[in-house]
Amino acid sequence: MGFFGRQRFAALTQFLSRLPGFSKPDKHSLHFLNIAQFMGVLNDNIFKLVIAFLLIGIYGQQDASTILSVAGAIFVIPFLLFSSAAGVLADRFSKQRLLIWMKFAEMIIMSLAVVAFATKSVWGSYTLLFLLSTHSALFGPSKYAIIADLVSSDRVSRANGLITSFTYLGVIIGTFLASFLTEWTDKNFVLVAFFCLGVAGVGFVSTFGIKYTNPQGSDKKIKVLFLKEILATLSFCKTRPHLLVSTVGSSYFLFVGAFVQLNVIPFAIDALHLNEVAGGYLFLSTALGIALGAYLAGKVSRVRVELGVSCIAGIAIGILLLALALVSHTLFSVITMLVLLGIFGGFFIVPFDSFIQIFSPSEKRGQVIAATNFLSFSGVLMASVTLYIYSQFLGITPAQGFGITGIITLLFSLFLICRLSDLALSFLAKYCLKPLFRIRTNNLDLFEKHSHVVLVMRKANWLKAFLLLSVAPKTHLLISQRQAPLFRWFNNLFFSIHVIPSDATLTSLIEKSKTLVSEAIHPCILLNTSYIPTSFDKASSLISFFKFNSIHLIYVDITFGLTTTVSFSKKI
Repeated sequence: MGFFGRQRFAALTQFLSRLPGFSKPDKHSLHFLNIAQFMGVLNDNIFKLVIAFLLIGIYGQQDASTILSVAGAIFVIPFLLFSSAAGVLADRFSKQRLLIWMKFAEMIIMSLAVVAFATKSVWGSYTLLFLLSTHSALFGPSKYAIIADLVSSDRVSRANGLITSFTYLGVIIGTFLASFLTEWTDKNFVLVAFFCLGVAGVGFVSTFGIKYTNPQGSDKKIKVLFLKEILATLSFCKTRPHLLVSTVGSSYFLFVGAFVQLNVIPFAIDALHLNEVAGGYLFLSTALGIALGAYLAGKVSRVRVELGVSCIAGIAIGILLLALALVSHTLFSVITMLVLLGIFGGFFIVPFDSFIQIFSPSEKRGQVIAATNFLSFSGVLMASVTLYIYSQFLGITPAQGFGITGIITLLFSLFLICRLSDLALSFLAKYCLKPLFRIRTNNLDLFEKHSHVVLVMRKANWLKAFLLLSVAPKTHLLISQRQAPLFRWFNNLFFSIHVIPSDATLTSLIEKSKTLVSEAIHPCILLNTSYIPTSFDKASSLISFFKFNSIHLIYVDITFGLTTTVSFSKKI
């Protein structure tokens, strides 16, 4: 068992299990996990910012952007190098045991930090930042993969909301303490290192309260060519609906979050004429917003993961980043924008993380989360590179940097809406259109009780189609190119809108609907008057064709009035 030996390790575990609060690990495991990860986040943020303050004090404020970019890059490199290995470890060994050993390693790193800060060693500080990041990279996959082992599937979203909320509470307190301890100790960074050592000790002890989890039995080995493993995992994700898009969405959040955290200090110095410590305080407003948004997102999602929430939140984030560029000289407005930015950031990330954990197979969950971490911290590295390019090559101000990143975020959010259109459009229809039209349904159970269903909407138009999505989520829309000649590009842009470019219109629509049903998707054929079967014989043949393939054909009619009625029927 290494350093402790198996007997000593078992004795320590038994001793801690008798302490108050550790007697019911099954009940309190999530809380102890939350404490352990909270303490790790606290140390990451204190240590990273304290190193920045130390170096800014040595080299001067004029190098603040460069120092923060270098520190950000050093912190992210281990996540790129070791995320794949961490995922393999999480799938091979007990996640709870891995968490214990990672927190013990953190204590050693913080002990060495006392020496590095005492000697004001620049290279020693950077090296320890690298090692602390390595610890976090190895800790991450086990931390997230174990959630599905500790709670039932219908509580994963809420658990993620809690974990994410406390993660950013850790960012808030860590960012505050980095600035506060620097001022309170009059830049005595040795005392700060001792404080970090105590934080690491609390995290280490808390891991013993997490329920023991059995290894998943994976025989996968760590490989030097980790990029190949990452690509193989991402290729697997592509075979599962929305799993790859969710990993990309989760990763983009870290790009935006890292960019805001890095850029806010130069922004405070340049636009608000504050010092670097005050800039560190300023980021607290964003982290506070993320903690609140993540908590609320967990409450909203509860049983069902709403990826549509992420799409709308992404649009809001883009708009707020643009707003920051316009209100950069008013402190109150800046704080307001940063808080709102954080709230929508929490709503953006929680559904993606929950979706990844729920819909990744248990035997590959660690590897999928590791691949997500790799992409995420590629985004963090890109944030450092972006900040460096903005400041050193393009010569643009921090405020303008927020504006450009806002435009990029808006474009990315539109991409998400397109690729998650079966969820995003249903979400928009449910919460925007449905209240306006006061919709009621007839015979909705005909749609809900069958797994192999093809819907046919006669006299269809786009408004009726979106009203249908408000009561029948995840439905894919099929339409002939003859009916929508200007929308051929929908076929490749939107995930759930299929334009069939064929002269044999009805036959092509039927064949496409068969393919979708075989993939456990509910298609709806949108027909205008000229494509409705005109005789009973043709209609009977259509019904017989689907019955022969064990598919239920259901007609949808929508009538408007004081109350809009969506009716489902098996009759012509």
